[in-house]
Amino acid sequence: MLNLRAIVPCLLLAFPALAQDTRAPEPQYAVACGAQFARSASHASLVKLYGAKNVTFEGVNRPEGEVVKATVLFAKDPSRRLEIEWYDKKKRRFPSVMTVFGETNKWIGPLGIKNGMTIQEIEQRAGKPFKINGFGFDVAGAGHFSETKLEKLPGGCFFNAHFDIEEGLPPEHLERFVGEVEISSDDPDLLTLKPKLWIYTLTYPPPAAD
Repeated sequence: MLNLRAIVPCLLLAFPALAQDTRAPEPQYAVACGAQFARSASHASLVKLYGAKNVTFEGVNRPEGEVVKATVLFAKDPSRRLEIEWYDKKKRRFPSVMTVFGETNKWIGPLGIKNGMTIQEIEQRAGKPFKINGFGFDVAGAGHFSETKLEKLPGGCFFNAHFDIEEGLPPEHLERFVGEVEISSDDPDLLTLKPKLWIYTLTYPPPAAD
């Protein structure tokens, strides 16, 4: 008669896939207005999910030389870095702005958006053309998504983004794209510059007062 108690351990050694994997699954690199980044999120809840060594609280750079305090996931890894600012700065809770920057960043936003996408790919997700700022000043390449699918996202937050062009400032014959102007995302001349998404944010409105 076969000894099943002796056979099963042997099978598990021979075929590791048969063994039950009890390891906790790695968190997905998805950022949205919900799940671990819901309105109720906090620095402490992110530490529980991602581990203390991967969650820091530090100063981060903002336009015009401003430095603000934020929770940072994977601070030393540009491909996984995510910054979260809080409405309640003392207790580090209630997200205000979540920032994903860098063309190689792995974090995927709502509607599959990720850095490095072309302006045409973002326009497809917006459902219609939108406006962006001209280049060469502090808010260069910022998108304006009013009256598009990106104006307000499920979960109650707002999408903002900045586009960049790899060659730097537009050439002389496209100087109309430099400075405080607004350009349509489907402008044929703009498309020749191949703008790409390099930073996006998800912003919650302030929490209701108690």
